[in-house]
Amino acid sequence: MSFHRCSILLEDGDVMAQDVPVSLQEPAQGDDAMWYGTLTITHQVVLQAGQRYHLVLDDGRRGVFLVRRNTFAGDVNRAVAIHGMEPLG
Repeated sequence: MSFHRCSILLEDGDVMAQDVPVSLQEPAQGDDAMWYGTLTITHQVVLQAGQRYHLVLDDGRRGVFLVRRNTFAGDVNRAVAIHGMEPLG
């Protein structure tokens, strides 16, 4: 598992959030499985389950992801489970 900071963009390119912590599980070299991970966002960022968004990592890689689950933990932060829809590139 790797840890990064990222920006989240809408499909039209508008930035929803920046400097968002994300933990990623990426496939092993040569594995066809897609990446997945967890974003930690504030309650002010609205990401909807089933919606596609763009992720831009701090190392410059990009990818499209689908929100699988949005979980409130009783605090101002939420854990959002994401699933990559294409390889990070």
